Amino acid sequence: MLSQKKINSAIDFLKSDKIVILPTDTIYGLSAIFNSENELRINKIKRSEETKKLIVLFSKNKQIKKLINLTKEFKVNLKSKEPITQIVNDKNNQTIALRKVKRKDLKKIINKTGPIFSTSVNYSGNSFLNKKEELDLFNIQVSEVFWDGELNSKPSKILDLVNKKTIRE
Repeated sequence: MLSQKKINSAIDFLKSDKIVILPTDTIYGLSAIFNSENELRINKIKRSEETKKLIVLFSKNKQIKKLINLTKEFKVNLKSKEPITQIVNDKNNQTIALRKVKRKDLKKIINKTGPIFSTSVNYSGNSFLNKKEELDLFNIQVSEVFWDGELNSKPSKILDLVNKKTIRE
């Protein structure tokens, strides 16, 4: 769990439109405020295709009500104990991947910043990074690494509610 000082620092960096590395419910994530420019910036760091969609983390349902219609299936999945990323259509009929955070420190951050992008810290096609010395390799491309120890987890389950299939278990 990040200290209140680190939480405040993360909020300041994110609100200043910086890209940071944050611990999530699953693994460390390259994170920035949810907007199209930041999506491009993160994809550039990851050496991904510019058009690659990123997971959007939110802390309260009201943060995404303007983006999507909250279906019964979506709401049921939010109650899962395991972290689940859900792919749904937004109100412009474009797909968006959303995950509600469970980590208390991350909730505090997103409560203040609004939704953020978060994607595994790695170069596209490679395994995610979880060790301090690995994350520090990205330090020159991000504003801050918020280290909270090695996370003993795996990436979230991904459910595609549009095409009714599981993308990742």
